[in-house]
Amino acid sequence: MTGIASRGIAPAMPGDFVHRFDPLVAEKLAQRTRDAAYPALLGIEILEVTPGRLRCRLPVADRLMSGAGAVHGGALASLVDHAISLAVYPLVERGKWVATVELKLNYLAPVRAGEIVAEAQVLALGRQVGTVRVDLTSGTELCATALGTVYVRERLATPAGR
Repeated sequence: MTGIASRGIAPAMPGDFVHRFDPLVAEKLAQRTRDAAYPALLGIEILEVTPGRLRCRLPVADRLMSGAGAVHGGALASLVDHAISLAVYPLVERGKWVATVELKLNYLAPVRAGEIVAEAQVLALGRQVGTVRVDLTSGTELCATALGTVYVRERLATPAGR
């Protein structure tokens, strides 16, 4: 067993968010990730979305490497940030905007090759604030762990011409 549950964390149970889960929103996350400029630039791919959980991956590529020969911490932070908000979107009313407002990330091991898998789990979600945990693994090794807070609000108006 890998991920959050294997490390003895008592997360929210999958059934805790079933009644709030919108499968149509979940279904669109993979395409929206491919269409969004920054996640596409990084190469993030959605693997699985279930109530309160999301799994995505980031293939290691030269463009993500630091000068030290490992994936840059900023790429890992971007993967975590993306996973945090996308885990919440299927649980909130359509049309809402989910933004990460706080992120604590511990880097545990360098990643030099292969892929990084992010496993996000919503721990708590109210009307406007939620908490999400994300573990990053490379192969069987835990390379980073994070805890983030999201703010859920009405979508901002898009500036004209964009």
